[in-house]
Amino acid sequence: MPTPSDLDLEIAAVAARLIAEDGCDYASAKRKAARELLGNSARGRLPDNALVEQALRRYLRTFDSERHAERLGALRRAALQWMERLATFEPHLVGAVLNGTATEHSDLHLHLFTDNPKDVEMFLLDAGLAFEAEAGEDAPGGADEVLHLVVPAPRGSPLPPRLGLVLSVHATDAVRLAPRFRSSGTDLHPVETLGRAGAAQLRQLIDEAA
Repeated sequence: MPTPSDLDLEIAAVAARLIAEDGCDYASAKRKAARELLGNSARGRLPDNALVEQALRRYLRTFDSERHAERLGALRRAALQWMERLATFEPHLVGAVLNGTATEHSDLHLHLFTDNPKDVEMFLLDAGLAFEAEAGEDAPGGADEVLHLVVPAPRGSPLPPRLGLVLSVHATDAVRLAPRFRSSGTDLHPVETLGRAGAAQLRQLIDEAA
């Protein structure tokens, strides 16, 4: 694996700040960081997401350590509550709340597995939950449908009153495919590196952090 250049590291650091402070996604943060540093001459290969994730971990440890740990624990507990509520669909947690890079802008991202995505929609409608649906991605193991909700945060948590909840609905067999995105690092809990974690694994992560 090639060693990152000084420019890659600098772009990754600025992108990490944009993700943490402004809630940018990785792609837009990298583009904005490159323009901020290079102006109109910003061209060429941008740092990969793994490098930006490392920079984001450093940023959160340096500038937001205490609040970050409290917020991350609360987000994981909120995710577990929803996983228990959606247990029929074999939910798995993915993304920043799992890998430990969640910021105050982060949504809860769950993968659900069922052969009929409409079953998830009916479940949400029966529960009186409003959602917006969009088509999934046409790729092996990709989501058939993605549902976006805004849900109340658990009472007494340090989180904002409302949270974003993103449900990616996959075919049942897709649970056997390896996650496409995994985190790495010697300071990470093994569950944080999985890329996708079921309720039992998330419960272990929460318990050991406590």
